[in-house]
Amino acid sequence: MKKIKLYIPFIFVAIFLLSCNKKNNEQQTNNDSIGYHFNDTIVKFGESPEIIAYRNFLHQIDSTDATSLQIAITKFKALFAGKATSTCDSSFIIYQNFVDTIESKLNEKLINDTTDYSALFSGETAPDNIVKYQKTLNKNGFKISSSEGMAYIEQDRDLPVRELSHLLSAAMKEYLTEIATENKEGFAEDASITISPQKYIDRLIWYEKFMAANPGFVMIENCKNYKKAYLTYLITGIDNTPLFDDQDKFKLSAYHAKAYSYLANKYPDSETLKAIKPYWNAIKQKQKEEIKKIKKDYITKGLIYDL
Repeated sequence: MKKIKLYIPFIFVAIFLLSCNKKNNEQQTNNDSIGYHFNDTIVKFGESPEIIAYRNFLHQIDSTDATSLQIAITKFKALFAGKATSTCDSSFIIYQNFVDTIESKLNEKLINDTTDYSALFSGETAPDNIVKYQKTLNKNGFKISSSEGMAYIEQDRDLPVRELSHLLSAAMKEYLTEIATENKEGFAEDASITISPQKYIDRLIWYEKFMAANPGFVMIENCKNYKKAYLTYLITGIDNTPLFDDQDKFKLSAYHAKAYSYLANKYPDSETLKAIKPYWNAIKQKQKEEIKKIKKDYITKGLIYDL
């Protein structure tokens, strides 16, 4: 299993989990004739000429080539310099969908690639062709990573922060910085949560506060998806970081006990604590049927995923 990083397509399929880039970040995508993802393939009423031009431009460049990312950035800067941040934020979604598509297609190629990339991660001297490929990826905003002996290609999530943040809104800058941080830190590997209980809760609360402060944010659905995924594993646990140490006795695992206590102590007025408190209380009181009922209610209300 790959290290779980921040991405939404993997956050969901593999259940928020599995991804290292695996496409989470930019949901609702439709395939067009060249196989590249767009949130919308029809011009929206009132769209600026720059947005229309940018979408059309990206349709014309190769979404299977890593070098296209830099081309997309250069065009973004040229079209949106001096434009309203609201226009730039909306255009960034188009950019991100395009980059996600490149990443996806690069990984599709990698699946069928018989090259042994292990030397890149073992400290051995890698063959020239592999080093050259790695440099090409790095130069163009991608990198080869490895987990559980498997190589995969992921975006450099710091790139848009470095290259485009001066054109984007404060909210978008904050969001992209958070995504970049979470992607570097990971979330889980080999079905085990790898971040501390405290960091886990801090992430959840970050989304809660960010969404409350920016209800009209253009990528608010992504934020909802991340928050929902994080809350899911706080409620259900994951294979090697289970909710209970002893399920028959309803004894919370040390990890979840710390997470719940930290949430209650650090964020006593949070909506997240308010949401999980009935579940936590039912666990404390060892109410098996109530635990099931509350969990089902969370799923029905869309607070967590049905795993």
